[in-house]
Order: sequence, then C-alpha cells, then structure tokens
Amino acid sequence: MLRPAFTRDLAARLRQGACINMTAPHGFGRRRTLKDLRAILAADMHILHADMKFCRHDFSAMMHELCLQADLQPPAEQAAQLPQRLAERNNPTLLILHNLDLLRSESCEPRFRLELLPSLHLWRESPRLALLCVCEDVYPDWPLPCETRPLPPLPDNRRNQA
Repeated sequence: MLRPAFTRDLAARLRQGACINMTAPHGFGRRRTLKDLRAILAADMHILHADMKFCRHDFSAMMHELCLQADLQPPAEQAAQLPQRLAERNNPTLLILHNLDLLRSESCEPRFRLELLPSLHLWRESPRLALLCVCEDVYPDWPLPCETRPLPPLPDNRRNQA
C-alpha cells in the first residue's frame, strides 16, 4: 500500500458516509491511492467509479455506466435519481468521481454542470452513501459538498511506486 495510514483513515471516513474531495496534482499517486482504497473497501461497500477524463463529453454514457455498475434497472436518467435509488438499498455505496475538476472546462457536456454537480449534495443525505471526488486542487468558485483531504506527499524512497 502506498500511503497506508492515509488510505486506512480515508476508508474509515467513507464507511461512515463521508463526502470527501481528495486533492493532489497529477502524478502524485492519486490512481494508486484509489486502487489501494478499493482493495480495502471492496468487502464493505459497493463501489461505483467514473473517470471524467474518459466521459466528460457524454453525460448519458457516464450515467448508464454508473447504473450498470450499481445493477440498477432501468437505468437512472437524471443524476439526482442515482443517489435516491441507491439510498433505498441496505448496502452502503461509494461513488468515486476521478478527475472531477475536468468538468470546469467549457468543453465538457453542460449536463455535468447543470445536473451532476448540483446532485452531489444528495450523497450527504444518507449514511449508506459516500462520495469521493478526486481533484487537482480546491476551487473556491466551485464549491463541492465535501470535506477536503489533500493527499500527503510520499517519502523520497516511495516516490517511484506512485
């Protein structure tokens, strides 16, 4: 595990239904931290994952993929339906939105800004739902309903493992 203490603490917070914005620049080990986190939480939570790097131009495809990951039939058509439907289940669910700050670009599909971002506050309303946003930084003009957790730097001897 790349950052054992940080990752275990992050997992504990997410098990409690936290909404967290994990921040770090690219190349800092964000993807590896997510891999380690998923390994820890796999037995405890249903994990949904979307990387905006690959879907920021197709809101419908991202929603369809998240619904497939959640085994939701029929798929939710609106972003607000996803947390509402998942909150009805007994098992906890974690939504990971990787590279979320790519949605700040004007080139992304507008439904992300109009639907997805406003719906993120719904993840806070159920103790069985957790949200992990992964961004490069905190943007004061772009409030997320999350506590911010910066990814700590690696000791020099671990940097090559990121």
